[in-house]
Amino acid sequence: MTQLNFIPRPVPLTGWRLALLAIGLLALVPAALSWIARAQAVSHLEAQLTQTQPHRLTRPALAPAQQKELDQQVKAVADAVRQLNLPIARLIKTLQAPRDIHVALLALDLNSQPSQDGSDNTSPTTPAGALKIAAEAENAQDMINYLAFLNQQPIFRSVYLVKHETSADAADHPYHFQLEAQWRQ
Repeated sequence: MTQLNFIPRPVPLTGWRLALLAIGLLALVPAALSWIARAQAVSHLEAQLTQTQPHRLTRPALAPAQQKELDQQVKAVADAVRQLNLPIARLIKTLQAPRDIHVALLALDLNSQPSQDGSDNTSPTTPAGALKIAAEAENAQDMINYLAFLNQQPIFRSVYLVKHETSADAADHPYHFQLEAQWRQ
């Protein structure tokens, strides 16, 4: 009987097979040398890159007094920048009363600025971001209408009447009043 053997027998490396293997290995040598040279070039460039990258400078810790002084300077600069960035033109245009409301603006106080960090650094009577307005109206209805007009303006968070009085000296008894408006930035 015959036996079927599906497992190939090992072929000996002799003669032309050995020569073909040697030629193949010799053909791969330049490619291997090229690969090694490129790998070295890449590692050299990576080393140069790490040397040329900026190093993070570590700032020495300041004494508490120096840190407090620096914080005050930063706050003063931030306040100055905030004042320079006020939308003054838009604010004044918003404060102009419509033609049907007879109100004259007498004074504006923009010294109270809203704080950026949420802390309240103004006086206890003036909240942060308050705009003080002194005005005069012909009658009480114009005063109330102007207050309602300002409350409808999107630049203001809220507007409220601080005080009002009539001028007994003048013949037409105009109303002098003060408003305080919380404005948004």
